[in-house]
Amino acid sequence: MLSTANTIRSIHTERLQTAYYQTFGQRKPEYIELIERVAIEVLDHLAQSPDPYHNAEHTLYVTWVGQEILRGKHLREDTVSPEDWLHVIVSLLCHDIGYLKGACYQDCLHERRYATGIGNEVITLSSEATETSLSLWHVDRSKQFVEQRFRHSQLVNVDRLKQNIEFTRFPIPTEPTYQDTEHYPGLTRAADLIGQMSDPDYLKKTTALFYEFEETGLNQQLGYRRPEDVCLGHSEYYRTIVYPYIQTGLAHLEAAPAGNQIIARLYTNLFVAKRKFIPKCA
Repeated sequence: MLSTANTIRSIHTERLQTAYYQTFGQRKPEYIELIERVAIEVLDHLAQSPDPYHNAEHTLYVTWVGQEILRGKHLREDTVSPEDWLHVIVSLLCHDIGYLKGACYQDCLHERRYATGIGNEVITLSSEATETSLSLWHVDRSKQFVEQRFRHSQLVNVDRLKQNIEFTRFPIPTEPTYQDTEHYPGLTRAADLIGQMSDPDYLKKTTALFYEFEETGLNQQLGYRRPEDVCLGHSEYYRTIVYPYIQTGLAHLEAAPAGNQIIARLYTNLFVAKRKFIPKCA
């Protein structure tokens, strides 16, 4: 199992390297070296997580989607710099690390005490609590992780990483600040949402997603009462909650080498979910 995880990690880090060099050639080679180190570190940590949904596989897929969004934007506008690329990719690699117990310096596993990511605040979880119990704080914890991990780095701007990660917060805040879909934080969010909904195995993971929502109280907000409701409400969820925030990302994907593959998977999931619950004629 570990060997398989290492193989998958190697394939994806090579994919990250190839895309960077195809886009920027030999400009700023230290950036891709940092991306590779971060990918190895974060994915090794996430590989140990028992979380059935927000795990290494999810992070890999979302990061790949983000990479293709950047490639499409660069092909369309020629405005993506190596610095932009670095910060979006590192943000996506780290955006869910806050789910992992032990990710933050203040975490104390044997005392079941964990940082919330807000200042020095900590919480104590029960012995039965899973990583999902950290969902309410995972964005702030992920932001704290990058602040602690990169505070002395000469290559990254921690504030840029934190702003990108902040835009993956869900449910999406209604404040005007969060409505921008075209800047890099908005594209980071688009990668997260598109990555979730275009995952080839997404419909197989909806049960795990339901129980994660149940633990965090999100099912009540979304009106889900049973695991099937995640599939049943899939089209409405996409149309009313997701689509308004991913239109720019989709436009960039249409110009990307693998973008149409991602878009096809997205619409396949929507089609299958809808067909799955069409009443059959007697």
